[in-house]
Amino acid sequence: MNAALRLLTLVIAGAVLIALVQQGAARRADAGGRLTTSDGDTVDITAEARAAGLRFAAGVAPSDREWILAAIARARPEAARLIAEVDGLVRVGTFAAGGATLGITRSGPHGFTVDLDVGRLDGDRTLDRATVVLHELGHVVDFALVPAAVNAALDEQIPRSGPCGQAIDCDRPRERFADTFAKWALKGAVSEVGAGYGIPLPASLEGWGAPLAQLSFRLARG
Repeated sequence: MNAALRLLTLVIAGAVLIALVQQGAARRADAGGRLTTSDGDTVDITAEARAAGLRFAAGVAPSDREWILAAIARARPEAARLIAEVDGLVRVGTFAAGGATLGITRSGPHGFTVDLDVGRLDGDRTLDRATVVLHELGHVVDFALVPAAVNAALDEQIPRSGPCGQAIDCDRPRERFADTFAKWALKGAVSEVGAGYGIPLPASLEGWGAPLAQLSFRLARG
């Protein structure tokens, strides 16, 4: 899948979410939809969705489900709490493009889909499994939980100079957030040659993630 198609996918995903939040407080996206907003900025997470947990498409092999869940288990506790808040809205599937894109996240009225190129992640890019999974779930955390003002403040801390390496659309705030979220979730334990590591680190990864940790603590307290 080329960069242009990836960009179109992310633009569509962002546009869908914007349309949803603009519908106003506590309004359903459609008659059977899950995504609602009470503040016009973030997504309401119902008790039902919170308890549901991550879902897999039928085509995701048991062995792939195993390493996807293992990747999530590697996340630091603060990131794990954020993921646990949104994973009931997520369905994981697969695609096979054979290009640089290893994961795609889309939003819709019923929730989010995260599709992974398991062919490459089971092949020459096994090293990137945890980072790709946490990057894509970082998009969901971003869309669903992070207020726009917090997101803007986080983006200001990420340098914009230098090449992007394997990262696609790395000048876009949503990609910069997701890539840095994955690094923060893994406490910086990433490969220098893996996916997306061309986006520069903030001066302090712990400082960058502090607002997200605070958000996770508020969620934990209910």
